[in-house]
Amino acid sequence: MTVLEHLQGTGVVTIDDVGEVKAAYDIRITQDDSAKAPARAAKHISGQVWSNHDPLFVLTHFRKVMTLRMEDGRQFRFFHRDDAGNIGLNRWIG
Repeated sequence: MTVLEHLQGTGVVTIDDVGEVKAAYDIRITQDDSAKAPARAAKHISGQVWSNHDPLFVLTHFRKVMTLRMEDGRQFRFFHRDDAGNIGLNRWIG
């Protein structure tokens, strides 16, 4: 895997039944090295999203699909895969 981007910062998470919450993120966008056509190789998003203001943020919203808007304006929908705050990508918005 090649790391294409490593993004860290504070963004805004939108949760359907709650609204907007400030959250920190540490995200890596990677691409598989083994693909024959690099332009067509799948990209993967992994990392963590958590709240410095709410220690129960991950547990409270575990498995809920939420939207993260990062500092640079890019957004994606995600869910927490485990209680450590590791995420799974639901959909890249842009």
